[in-house]
Amino acid sequence: MKILIVLSVLLTVSSAKVLSRCELARIVKNSILAEFPKYSVADWVCMAHYESRYNTLAKYYERGSNGEIQSGDYGIFQISSNWWCSDVMFPNGPNSCNMNCNIFLHNDANIEADINCAAIIANQQGMEAWKGWAANCKGKWIDYYTYFCFW
Repeated sequence: MKILIVLSVLLTVSSAKVLSRCELARIVKNSILAEFPKYSVADWVCMAHYESRYNTLAKYYERGSNGEIQSGDYGIFQISSNWWCSDVMFPNGPNSCNMNCNIFLHNDANIEADINCAAIIANQQGMEAWKGWAANCKGKWIDYYTYFCFW
């Protein structure tokens, strides 16, 4: 039984889809995220770099001071269960995107649900909602995140 569980975990990890920065840049450029006048495609790519390293299966649990899991962050944009989604572990949050958190975990490049929720987040809180963007991208020269991506 333990071997089966370990094998299952290894197969899940090996099937993770890690996008290149240019793959993500092209996806964002052709999505509703490119319509935000305040944010560039480079902002979204930079944010995803610091939040998930472009991993569509990224999942991070935040623990409280007592070690208990407080919330989860899911997918390429690390969407938080505190506000934006819910699942079995976090069923009682506001779920402002009206989505199950696990929908943000993919083994392919279909990140449409992530994009739709990220648009809701940006409309309500701006990109400041993402600590990775605020600390590493905001107000900085980030154009290199999209260099040579749009030929």
